[in-house]
Amino acid sequence: MKQEEQKLLLNQVRHRILQCVLRHGRITAKEIGAELTDIPRASLYRQISMLTESGLLHKCEERQVRGTLEHKYELAKELFISEDSKQTELNIQFTLLSLAQDFSDYYAEPAKDPEKDMVRLISTPLLVNDEEFRQYISGINELTQRYMNKSPGENRKSRKITFVASPAAGKEGL
Repeated sequence: MKQEEQKLLLNQVRHRILQCVLRHGRITAKEIGAELTDIPRASLYRQISMLTESGLLHKCEERQVRGTLEHKYELAKELFISEDSKQTELNIQFTLLSLAQDFSDYYAEPAKDPEKDMVRLISTPLLVNDEEFRQYISGINELTQRYMNKSPGENRKSRKITFVASPAAGKEGL
């Protein structure tokens, strides 16, 4: 991921748009707007345009709807998935920086209430072999999938879950 692309992702609205596209695979701007109801329509379209021009999103489909063209967007996956370990390292570091920015923004709010908002951080080493760890990750993925595509409403709030698996260097015996 290039530095210009990383800077684009530091914007919370663009980051949320990309998360929405990631969840749905292919989605229209109208569908994104129906999910991200707190983002003004003009701002949403402007941010989608910036993401498209940067190459982070691309138009994968178009159809005529009442005299205008409606586009479906998808992630430019090659920008996020890399066999190159240096690229993977940069993507992980960028994600962690983005997460730090999210917390910084949250704690800068005067009306924050971490208890009410259920802000959590859990960090623990696990002693597992590779197969046990695959099963653990699979279980987390299954649980996450149950909640990922919920519709807005019913007092639902957008909550961000970030799963990071890292080596626990020198911690073999805990």
